[in-house]
Amino acid sequence: MHYLFPALYFAFAAVHIYACGSRKRLMLRRVTKCTLMPLLAVCYVLYANVFSPLVLLAILFGFAGDFFLLLTTHRWAFPAGIAAFATGHVFYIISFLRITPAFPKTYVWVSFAVFSVTYAAILMHYLWKGIPKKLKPPSIIYVLIIGIMASCALIYASSGASNIGWIAGVGGLAFVVSDSMLSIDAFHHPIKHRSILVMSTYILAQTLIVIAFAFA
Repeated sequence: MHYLFPALYFAFAAVHIYACGSRKRLMLRRVTKCTLMPLLAVCYVLYANVFSPLVLLAILFGFAGDFFLLLTTHRWAFPAGIAAFATGHVFYIISFLRITPAFPKTYVWVSFAVFSVTYAAILMHYLWKGIPKKLKPPSIIYVLIIGIMASCALIYASSGASNIGWIAGVGGLAFVVSDSMLSIDAFHHPIKHRSILVMSTYILAQTLIVIAFAFA
């Protein structure tokens, strides 16, 4: 049982990336996308040294975000998807803060705060003209949240709390890359092979972060 669900997860992830390579495989892409986070959630429950409901909720809100973004014909779907992902990131932020063994020094917090604000400012400046007026405030909030989540992942990775803690930092940065590409494609200009690039970095991010929490 312990090996079945990880095998299924990576198999479905591989099939999903394959499906992203052609518009003719749209149904396969949708089906496999909706299975990824539930399978990852089961893997987390099976392998977690210390189970955290917050981590499980973060994964499940990721599933909700995936599902909402598939409903492209509904105007409310994109904002709902972003809200779901943002909620998941907040749960990840709280979880990283809880497992970081010691409160970092002030200069560490300041450095990562500058990173988060700078990332948000650069991305929003780049996308500003293409973002609908109603989506601008929530977009600013979301970009800040993803920057903070990545910062918390990097702080945990550098804390020495775990021998594999560094993968949390890689996962956090992969999330930044994935969400940035998705935003650029949605609000600025189309990105070639967007589906493959966004989903491969998204799957990498979720997988590494969940592994880091499971074996913390």
